Amino acid sequence: MLESVTTGWWLIPALFTAGVGAGFINVLAGAGSMLTLPILIFVGLDPITANGTNRISILLENLTAARTFYRHNLVDLKKGMKLALWTLPGAILGAIASVHIGNLWFQRILVIVLALCTVSLFFPTRATEKDTRPDGMASPWLYPTMLGLGFYGGFMQLGIGFLFIFALRHLFTKNLAQVNAYKTLIITLYTLPTLLIFAWMGQVHWGLGLVIAIGGMIGARLAARLTVSRRGELWVKVMMAIIILLMAARLWV
Repeated sequence: MLESVTTGWWLIPALFTAGVGAGFINVLAGAGSMLTLPILIFVGLDPITANGTNRISILLENLTAARTFYRHNLVDLKKGMKLALWTLPGAILGAIASVHIGNLWFQRILVIVLALCTVSLFFPTRATEKDTRPDGMASPWLYPTMLGLGFYGGFMQLGIGFLFIFALRHLFTKNLAQVNAYKTLIITLYTLPTLLIFAWMGQVHWGLGLVIAIGGMIGARLAARLTVSRRGELWVKVMMAIIILLMAARLWV
C-alpha cells in the first residue's frame, strides 16, 4: 500500500486544498468525497484503501462542525446520540462489506434518489390535518431509516450527507440548519468505528489522511459558520442542488 504512493512537491498542497473543499462541501451539503477519493486514488492508493483513508477527514471535519452547531444550540445531544446509535450496526456491517461489494446499478439508483431529494427541498412544506407530529419529534420511521443509512455510510459514504438531510428533514425537523447539525453529529459518531475497521484491515494511509483532514477541518469550520448565519438555510439548499447535480452527472456516465 505505502510503496505505490506518488511523491512530489505538489502532493501535500493538493491534498490539503482538496481537504478544505471537501470539508466545506460535506458540512454544507454533502459529497465532498468526490474531491478527496479521486485524488487519493490518483496518488497511488487502491480504491478500498482510499475509501478507508478518507474516513479520517470525515471524522475530524464533522466533529469540528458538530462542536460549532452544539455551541449555537442547534442540536440536542441526547436526541443526536440516540439517532447515531441506530446507525452503528449498519455502519459496521457496511464497512466490512465495502471490501468486497460494488454495484453500478446501486450508483444509478442513488442518482435517482438524490435527484428526488433535491426537488423535495424546494417544495413548500404545508401542514395538513393528518400531520400531528410536532416539528423536532422523531417519526417512528426515522430509526429504521438510520439503520439503513448507517449501512450505506459504512459501505461507501459518498453522498450520504444528502440522504441524511432528506431523512431528517422529512422524519424529524424541517429546519435545515438543525438538520445539518444532527447530520454532522450522527456521521461523527458512526465514522469512528468504521475507521477502526478499515484500519484493522490495513486499509488506511494515516499520513495522507491526516493531511486531508487538516484541510477538512478548516473547510468544515467555514461551512458551519455559514450554516448558522442569517441566510444559512438558503445556502444549504443552493449548495445541495449544485453538488447533487454534479454528482448525478458523474455517476450516470
